[in-house]
Amino acid sequence: MATIKLKYRSSSVKGKDGSLFFQIIHQRQVRQVSTCLHVSDEEWNAEYASIIISPAACIDRKKYLLSVKVSLAESQEKLQSIISELDIKRMPYTACDIVKAYKASLEITGIVSFARRLIEEMTIIGKRSMVKRFEATLNSLLRYTDGCEVAWRNLTSTFVLGYEEFLIKRGLCRNSTSFYMRNLRAIVNRAVEQDYEVPRNPFRHVYMGVDKTVKRAVGLNVIRRIRDIDLTRHPSLDFARKVFMFAFYTRGMSFVDIAFLKKSDLNNGVITYSRRKTRQQLTVKVEPETRKLIDSFGKNESSYLLPILTDNMDDKQYENTYCRINRNIQKVGKMLGLETKLTLYVARHAWASIAHANNVALSTICKAMGHDSEKTTIIYLQSLDTASVDRANSSIIRMIDSRSRKR
Repeated sequence: MATIKLKYRSSSVKGKDGSLFFQIIHQRQVRQVSTCLHVSDEEWNAEYASIIISPAACIDRKKYLLSVKVSLAESQEKLQSIISELDIKRMPYTACDIVKAYKASLEITGIVSFARRLIEEMTIIGKRSMVKRFEATLNSLLRYTDGCEVAWRNLTSTFVLGYEEFLIKRGLCRNSTSFYMRNLRAIVNRAVEQDYEVPRNPFRHVYMGVDKTVKRAVGLNVIRRIRDIDLTRHPSLDFARKVFMFAFYTRGMSFVDIAFLKKSDLNNGVITYSRRKTRQQLTVKVEPETRKLIDSFGKNESSYLLPILTDNMDDKQYENTYCRINRNIQKVGKMLGLETKLTLYVARHAWASIAHANNVALSTICKAMGHDSEKTTIIYLQSLDTASVDRANSSIIRMIDSRSRKR
């Protein structure tokens, strides 16, 4: 009888989660079945081939690890059922037959059905950002195929090129078409990991880069105006302004990190949190202005530090809350007559730009922003503002006028 073993493979990238997979052994033949699930080295017990859930882990991580355990149990039960059925038939079979039957049981006939299942799996484990990207890509792809499935054999470079042309004709810029191509490739790569047969290199003829876009950061004078504007008669706008200022006071903390800050994350005048994007742990000293701002929100009954989310809030409510606050901070920008479109992310831009303009060391900005390397910080700062280049250009033009007058 065939045996099933749960295995773990550490990532070759330092700090990145490793992969979980099933090893099928039958008549000295060994095959693997990917689970598309990942945990860290510290969360894997090699002796018992099981997941470790640390009491010190945050609530979201505990929920994720519990969902991983449930998913693994379901997959193992399905594999065991397939093996039992093959044994009952009393016909010779191989480890490859088990893997083939397992994949067939998932009812994946092409990229569309695979993407739908992948979205379901990512939803279960709480990968909000990934789910949002994959859903947008799948909806876009279905518009191109008129809602039809795309068989693996038809996912050729010609098909992908036609999809890109479809996006271009709809008026999408290169960065937007690249967004869909990169996400579609990510979905296809997941399929390849699970041994689905996909035509070789179907994305070789399409653009998958990222064009640099100018991100305008506001200066200190604008930050002061945002802070000081009287919004007494506009409580919803005042709330959005407070969230914006909190982001600025905490070194450009992103909204998702702000929203999910727990009261327990604030201890002895220091906020300690893990970035949801990189899972890097950061600490922020609570300055007097920050403390005053936190107090101004008033008390709330939830476990969160700021009254942005409730304990029973789902993903849709989170998205609606984010959009509402962002929309209101844009209204504040219009009230101030700002040329720059004011968003919550501008607070992050502004902090980095102002720090750089005031000769704060690159290494310090890198650490404050939670970037993985100074190279990332350099790219980030280069994309923020073209003001210095514009000033240089104006200076050169004035030099031409000056020389003309001398003649």
